Amino acid sequence: MVVSILSLLLAVVGLWAASRFWPLPAEQREAMRLLQAPLPTPGANGFSALWTLRHDGLDAVGREAVMAQDAARWRQGTPGQRPQDSSADGRYPTTALSGSASCGRRAVGCLEAVRADPDRFEAAHAGHEALHQRVAAIAGYGHFVSPFAPFDTDPMAPLPALQPVFDPVSAHALAHVRGNSGAALAGACGDILSGRRMAGQGDTLVTSIIGAAMVESNARVLADILVELPADAPVPAVCDAALAPMTPDEQSLCTAMRGEFALAGAGLRLSSGDVEGNRLLLDVPRTQARIAPRYAWACAASAELVAARDAPMPIPGPAQDRFACIANPLGCTLANISGPDMRQYAGRPQDAAAMLRLVAAQRWLRQQPVAVSVALQTLPEALRSPTRTPVLSAEGQWLQVDRRVVVGELGPTLRVPMRAPAR
Repeated sequence: MVVSILSLLLAVVGLWAASRFWPLPAEQREAMRLLQAPLPTPGANGFSALWTLRHDGLDAVGREAVMAQDAARWRQGTPGQRPQDSSADGRYPTTALSGSASCGRRAVGCLEAVRADPDRFEAAHAGHEALHQRVAAIAGYGHFVSPFAPFDTDPMAPLPALQPVFDPVSAHALAHVRGNSGAALAGACGDILSGRRMAGQGDTLVTSIIGAAMVESNARVLADILVELPADAPVPAVCDAALAPMTPDEQSLCTAMRGEFALAGAGLRLSSGDVEGNRLLLDVPRTQARIAPRYAWACAASAELVAARDAPMPIPGPAQDRFACIANPLGCTLANISGPDMRQYAGRPQDAAAMLRLVAAQRWLRQQPVAVSVALQTLPEALRSPTRTPVLSAEGQWLQVDRRVVVGELGPTLRVPMRAPAR
């Protein structure tokens, strides 16, 4: 009996050891390599500009000083109670944002709303000039990497308040309504460039998705303004850069997914705790490797090709190998918890790129000497994608493509007007 029990115990231990030290699947090893390989950091780091975006009266040196102080406070804080606010709060005034100056989600109907009550929007934007300049200046940075590195015991790193980046949208519409269409076009195009930079170079999904939303919102207002101007009306030079096709790098979520993976790893290490015997049930490095493919798709070479083709991004599902779970049951459970739908994130930069193509196509079509329906047949390749060619709506009012990601009440299509609304 004793021999049988010992034999069974040895078999269990052997099975556990084999599971614990079995080589990782090639897919997981490659995913870890992609997520840990050094990444280029083009240009200057603009995270401090985002962190202090709400505050007036700070120059570049002041922003960096606040950022350094806040990062030091956070690192020195008590786990679970680290300060999430900024030392600039109370020391520097903040731009008060009013709901009455908002054009809502993605600026649908923004120009119409501003035209209906321009005085209200003008009053709401009073004193916001410095904020709008800071939003436009985001385009001058090369990347946005947070100094709030996730700690093993505290993965909840602070995030900047990014709602102010949308404040200028209705101000651009207001400039057009007040007769300063040149400033309106320059402002919207400048903020498109800021959004493009954030979309591809933020180290959190929040930064990237907000950047994509900036592109779409400003592009929508830009299209609404352009259709009210003569087809051959000159546009500021910044609009040529803003409406140039978004590159795969500008649509990439690689930097963002690496940041999210780091946060997920910190959460796993926190989950390991100090419970007696817990390490027998949770292998943090192997659990990280198990979830790595869920993030690494954004850094694979294939992601660039998919973005260039404007095709739906293939997202790996949960790992299926069960042998690894014998020595890591808790880790497998955590890894298999349903997370956010990565397809929803992958499609948003693609929709931003599609919106820019639509606005560029709107300009081109209105300048052709033939009917839009005829000119559409010879639309340049740069203004279409292999998977989404713009079409006219049934009544001919809209140029549109299907959305990759349906967002709330915005409906299943991206569209720009081909005729100015009757007033």
